[in-house]
Amino acid sequence: MRTPIAAALMALFYAATACPAQTLSSEEIRCRLDPTCPKPGYRALPFGKRGVLVDPTVVSDKPNAVNLYVTFAYDSADLLNDSIITLDALGKALTDPSLTSSRFLIAGHTDARGTDEYNQKLSVRRAEAVANYLISNFSISASRLDVKGYGKTELYDPNRPDDQVNRRVQVVNLSADDTHK
Repeated sequence: MRTPIAAALMALFYAATACPAQTLSSEEIRCRLDPTCPKPGYRALPFGKRGVLVDPTVVSDKPNAVNLYVTFAYDSADLLNDSIITLDALGKALTDPSLTSSRFLIAGHTDARGTDEYNQKLSVRRAEAVANYLISNFSISASRLDVKGYGKTELYDPNRPDDQVNRRVQVVNLSADDTHK
């Protein structure tokens, strides 16, 4: 009897740890999107040494951007309950006075499963779901949010193309970075 219980507990543990946890607060999201906020990505080495040290807490490889792991029902754009915490932090950040005059790209991404066409449409629907949540729950003007789907063209981890880490929504401050228009 102990073996089935232990196996069940191990399965639950691995299932819980397999999904990337979203631990960013609204202030951390705000700072990553605010071009005037110091970024944690690089710092100078002390004592006049050359080079930089990379801070492992960088959430996106693009400046003034953040990757958010928003969970959806399988094969749909329906938000799951655990996404609400992440989206509430994002909504609070986007309504901060330092960001209220900024426009944002809400970029949907998928993993590599499925066809290019299907993933493209799904990524757009998921990005739209995030934008609609922000508009409905935080009164953020739709004119501040540009929605775009990338499908499976920009995998977060190309070495694991089918991994859930690739299924994400990226938010980019367009007012700070005009390369994403």
